[in-house]
Amino acid sequence: MEAREIRKDELDQLLEFYLLHLYDVKDEPLAEQKVVDQIWNTIQTNENFAVLGVFDKNVLMASCSITVVPNLTRGCRPYALIENIATHRQHRREGYGKVNLLYAAQYAEERGCYKAMFMTGHLNVKVEKFCQATGFNSKEKKAYIKRWEF
Repeated sequence: MEAREIRKDELDQLLEFYLLHLYDVKDEPLAEQKVVDQIWNTIQTNENFAVLGVFDKNVLMASCSITVVPNLTRGCRPYALIENIATHRQHRREGYGKVNLLYAAQYAEERGCYKAMFMTGHLNVKVEKFCQATGFNSKEKKAYIKRWEF
């Protein structure tokens, strides 16, 4: 098992992974290839963005994206936002998700972040235990979300 940043040439594998293992609801269709390539290039070339993955025998088993946000408070230490957390559907509860989230936390800590945050729409005891097992808690803050439909 290997946790690392997803490389530029692994975009197709990542997109297939998202399609098969991330979305529980119908997502908007993928943008045209030119737009996808521009976004992937931005992620790959900006030190504040990364897509992390856990691989087993070169197969992507878990993934998340992380954004390190520059900050003027907390001694100008950044904070991290973790999103698009997913584990391969046929291999959930085998440790890949935990390794993924622990790696994301380590990634944030190594970049001097004073905290890392993520939200989940899965509100059940198993998810709560999973989050606690990786050192995250749901007691400090409450999230509010505003969405725009296009």
